[in-house]
Amino acid sequence: MSKSTTALLSFSVSICLAVLKIVIAILSGSVSVIAEAINNASDVLTSLITLIAVRVSDIPADDSHPYGHGKIESLSALVTAGFLFAIYISVIREAVNRLIEPRPIENGVLSLAIILFGLLVNLVRVTIVSRAARKYHSQALAAESLNFRTDILSSTIVLIVVVLTLLSDGNPILQRADALGAIAVSGVVMYFGFRLGKQAINTLLDHAPEEMMQQIRNAATQVKGVLNVSAIRAREVGAQVFVDLTASVARSMSLEGSHDVATQIEDRVRATLMDNAPNADVVVRINPVAQDHESLIDEIHAAAMREGKAIHNIGVRVVGSEKFVQLDLEVNGHLDLQAAHDIATELERSLMAQFSLGNVSVHIEPMNEPIQARAVGRQQATIDEIERLARGDKRVQSVDKIVLDRVGSNLNVALNCQFSATMSLTDAHLAAEHLEQVLRRHLPNLGDVLIHTEPEGAQHAH
Repeated sequence: MSKSTTALLSFSVSICLAVLKIVIAILSGSVSVIAEAINNASDVLTSLITLIAVRVSDIPADDSHPYGHGKIESLSALVTAGFLFAIYISVIREAVNRLIEPRPIENGVLSLAIILFGLLVNLVRVTIVSRAARKYHSQALAAESLNFRTDILSSTIVLIVVVLTLLSDGNPILQRADALGAIAVSGVVMYFGFRLGKQAINTLLDHAPEEMMQQIRNAATQVKGVLNVSAIRAREVGAQVFVDLTASVARSMSLEGSHDVATQIEDRVRATLMDNAPNADVVVRINPVAQDHESLIDEIHAAAMREGKAIHNIGVRVVGSEKFVQLDLEVNGHLDLQAAHDIATELERSLMAQFSLGNVSVHIEPMNEPIQARAVGRQQATIDEIERLARGDKRVQSVDKIVLDRVGSNLNVALNCQFSATMSLTDAHLAAEHLEQVLRRHLPNLGDVLIHTEPEGAQHAH
């Protein structure tokens, strides 16, 4: 059953019960029954408000309402609470008068029958509406359900009051049970109305429950790479929750890496709020920050990224008290040499000024673009020669996946070399550089040589 259908059914039932109880209130003259009749009459208005609210809240977001129309449900709940307060203040005033001058209840048996019938109807109705409120996370239907729960309680009180009044037989205390029951019913309804109004005001004022905020923080900080989470904001709009937050990550992290972190945070927060807000809208801002343990290479890389320059192969050499830096700078390969040189000079000056460097040497490289290569036949003699040369270095444990292709007259080589797992990365790199030099000496017209170093016994993709 949809939200609108549930609200329409509730509205229809409210009309029927209100008519029955207004009639019996007139016939009985009981102030507690009058209070119950007013309660049911108010249900007609609140059910109508709820019916309108749930239909409006389902209207999709638009340019004028980017967060949707869900807050109409909170507004309807607030109107309901205010209406209940206004009505029952008048009921309490009349009940006080009846305490002073008690009156007998007419048609007591008929009153009992109608009230008992209404009690049973509300038991069924509150079950249906509560299920719909939980299913659709509707604050308006939740308010409706709360209203019907108070109806059940108030009907039970009135039922007891009518029985006691019928059995009073001149007892001055029991004769006043009618007025006392009306005050009790009014108190119950006003108490729940206060709670309902408070919740609606909190939602309208974008109050975020502390428990929800902590859940969001915990979910975000569990994502690998997140250094800190701040500026968390959450607002409830009908059944939907909108969340935005700032996550700090290392400034050396790549743009792609930081985007992955943001996506993981969004997924985790949505999963955390799934029970209460299955359609949570989460927005994550990434704040790159410097870390205390950053190396000079990390700082140089971050500085270049801020200037929109792609660099790699950063090397730092310390001579006495001075630091000298070497790096590769990628620029658009379609630029002329002068334009590329100007970009490199700008970067050199910037880095020297920021880090008080003795010198910065920049090697300019064209940005990698797809190169049209052609496959070569299986040149077993060349492959055997490469494998022989590689195995000639005692540091090489094994060689595999030798791939050849040709660009122009140059032969490109890619191969995997396995070294001892306990060898340092620096030694493995030096061994790969040595092997490249050996290959170039023995094989003429070599172009690119890519040697993938890995520990002995490592598994790689096939």
